[in-house]
Amino acid sequence: MTRAQFQLTAAQAEQAPVVSAAGEIDLANIDEFGAVLSRAATDHTTVTVDLVQVSYCDSAALRELFSVAADTKLTLVVPAQGPITTLLKISGLDQVATVQVVY
Repeated sequence: MTRAQFQLTAAQAEQAPVVSAAGEIDLANIDEFGAVLSRAATDHTTVTVDLVQVSYCDSAALRELFSVAADTKLTLVVPAQGPITTLLKISGLDQVATVQVVY
């Protein structure tokens, strides 16, 4: 099990704040992930979440992402292939957030 790491890069000029995640996002660290997402969304109408280095996320992570997408313009950066990209499609999150694919 890979412990997830979360980093928030503050908004600059016209750029949205960016939450970068790496590892696994699950019940063991969802509170930390949610807190970082909340900080990013505070006082901003757009948030970018970089999931390129995420190897796994469960329904709790999806719930947090859907929650952010309900109140902000959410952009998700994902790898071209893999479990995270598939999960976004299956869950419908790709229908409520902008998805940027990294090749």
